[in-house]
Amino acid sequence: MGNQDFYGERKWCEQCKDYVRYLMSVDHSFCVQCSTKVRLFSSDDARKFSETVQRHRWQAS
Repeated sequence: MGNQDFYGERKWCEQCKDYVRYLMSVDHSFCVQCSTKVRLFSSDDARKFSETVQRHRWQAS
């Protein structure tokens, strides 16, 4: 991932099973393709991210 701008941001849509463009409201973000709430990461990517953070956390202390 290089430098991303506002128009290039993507979030995970569980219904589309892909990282998609989204519309943001005050409380939630929604997929522009199917209107489902989106998340920052897919379940797999969230797990990998968490493992990486934990690994680096122990290295830093």
